[in-house]
Amino acid sequence: MDFDSKFGDCVKHIENTIRHTFSNKKLCAESLNNAGPTASVYVADRQFTTLPKNDRLAVYGDIVATSMLCRDWYDGGSTAWTAMRNDVLSNEYLAEIGFTLGLDHCINKDAGTTSVSKRMMATAVEALLGAVHLDGGDEALRVVLGQLRIVSPEDRLVLLAKATKWPSCKAAQACGAFDPSDRGALGFKALSAII
Repeated sequence: MDFDSKFGDCVKHIENTIRHTFSNKKLCAESLNNAGPTASVYVADRQFTTLPKNDRLAVYGDIVATSMLCRDWYDGGSTAWTAMRNDVLSNEYLAEIGFTLGLDHCINKDAGTTSVSKRMMATAVEALLGAVHLDGGDEALRVVLGQLRIVSPEDRLVLLAKATKWPSCKAAQACGAFDPSDRGALGFKALSAII
């Protein structure tokens, strides 16, 4: 099976969802590959080729997304780095984003795997962030982070204000400024409720 027939539709879906067109389509496909070598084979230039599993790309994606968020935190002067990082780059939140966007239908799994777990989804989203950065650099990653509602420019202000005012989501919830079921603007009703 050639690359396009095995991975092409999912790559197009991802590109439309995150609004980033990959120069290197294989990076996008790799970010979605949770399968071992036997389920990751395709034909390229009349040769069998195996797509690498997404775990290494996920480590890279986690590091570059964390670095970008850390820079925003450093520039903003907030003192609650851990709370801020844990809110937007936790495996639970990344998995929620992936499932909401329907990425579970694109993840390449081993034949015996019947469903995508939260851990598999979080790994795929981290790998996707790494793929975007390798393909398009810092600016492309920043755009995709915003598109995925992980860290958009408006949300950075909210996160910095939240980290400064309320060290935990429970405190913000008690004050009525945070609704965890509303992921728009990371669950905040309004920036004015915080500042």
